[in-house]
Amino acid sequence: MQKTELARLLGVSRETVHRLVRRGMPTDSLETAVAWRAANLDIRQTKEGRITGNTGGGKSKQYLPLQGNEVTLEADRVYSSTEKKIIEATLTRILPNLYFGRVDWLAAALKEANVPVTGEQVIEIQDSLLSTYMEEIIYGYLQSNSHFELPPLFEMRLDSEEHKAVIASIDQLLSEESMH
Repeated sequence: MQKTELARLLGVSRETVHRLVRRGMPTDSLETAVAWRAANLDIRQTKEGRITGNTGGGKSKQYLPLQGNEVTLEADRVYSSTEKKIIEATLTRILPNLYFGRVDWLAAALKEANVPVTGEQVIEIQDSLLSTYMEEIIYGYLQSNSHFELPPLFEMRLDSEEHKAVIASIDQLLSEESMH
């Protein structure tokens, strides 16, 4: 089954399907994908489990795009199509690569707060934050169907040497003595 079709049937983004496939979700049928999600995802990682009730499906009328050359991202502000392109580029490429690509920032913050985690757990937390960002900001608030660029860390295969090296470097960062 094509991942785009599976994403549509599951009601999630293509990027979410690709992320879940890397985690082991089968793509041979909708039934096996649904069964895998039920067995492997925390309910809080699904649209159905959101506290806000936001399904990410563009239900908020306040942010619906206008027809023509202008779109509305806020109820009281109208953006031109050029401004919208800049906003989309910032939200779909620049910010994700800057903040979600830097998993060492999250590791340092967790270490400073004395939260005991492993490198692998830090990456899982960052992955969950990225997924929430994509669903809430990109597909919910912005209501964009534009291509979302995943930071390089999230493009790596979980069993690759490069991914293992990232985990090892985070583990090393977490084990270093604080310089306070």
